[in-house]
Amino acid sequence: MPTRGDSRGTLLRRTTTGLPIFEPPGEADDLEELDLPKLLLVGSAFYTGLNCCTYPLAVIKTRMQASAVSMGSLEAAGELWRISGIRGFYAGIGPVLLGALPARAGYITALEGTKAFWQARAEAAGVTGPTAAAASNGAAGFGAVLASQTIYTPCDVVTQRVMVASGSGGAAAADASAAHVVRDIWSTSGWSGFYRGFGVTLIAYLPGGSVWWAAYGGARSAASGQKLMPDLAELALAATWASLWTVAVTSPLDVLKTRVQLAPSRVAPPVLTIGRELLRSEGFAGLYRGFLPRWSQASIFSGSVISLYEHLKRICKK
Repeated sequence: MPTRGDSRGTLLRRTTTGLPIFEPPGEADDLEELDLPKLLLVGSAFYTGLNCCTYPLAVIKTRMQASAVSMGSLEAAGELWRISGIRGFYAGIGPVLLGALPARAGYITALEGTKAFWQARAEAAGVTGPTAAAASNGAAGFGAVLASQTIYTPCDVVTQRVMVASGSGGAAAADASAAHVVRDIWSTSGWSGFYRGFGVTLIAYLPGGSVWWAAYGGARSAASGQKLMPDLAELALAATWASLWTVAVTSPLDVLKTRVQLAPSRVAPPVLTIGRELLRSEGFAGLYRGFLPRWSQASIFSGSVISLYEHLKRICKK
């Protein structure tokens, strides 16, 4: 069982050799030690509320990525406001909320179910400290993203089409309901239409999850012995740092994913074809469309979630 360390809530756990190693709060809790139903219920409720608060940033990001011409964040937001008003910033939120809870449950279950396993494997290999924390968190994050994206991708496909159509005006806006989009996808592509872009989604988010947890775990472990700021601020700063790395690495793939999922053709266009067209017309900047709102959303979201999530795990001990 982990034991409490200093006043900051540092945890110490014993390695197989009996030597204590530093472990940030909740970094490798055994699944058996957590009241998982309680953690899922409380965590998912908070996750849903935060999703609603940051959702407009996701809409702006998607519209920037899908636009026929390059535009800035403020330009995209202003255009959406003129066409749809405040409702445009929440277009498609229904499918997001519908898929977010089961996807989040799958994410947490996979993350907590494998983190201790990978921590033990690292210890058995003689790896300790920040390196072990980064490796175990990265491997667990990989599995967590795989589980959550399998659940969430159909909702993502529907949501993005609603986001773009609702801000287009005219007949497209009139057909922007989630129900209409679902019927359209089913009639033209069948079940496979709901998993359009799934391959590039995994390519983007599987390493993204690993990069995030690796950067976060490493930053937390490296800063553990230095009382530079309050614990919550340290958590949020580490999450923001991790988000920057993740968005920087995965943004080109996220842009390609969005354009594949929103392509009007019945058969999804090849990812490489879309990438070449963007590079030819806009250079590498085209592959980083929507970077600012995406990083802003990721930083706010992950900083808030991880700050509470680590404390939730403490109070959700059995």
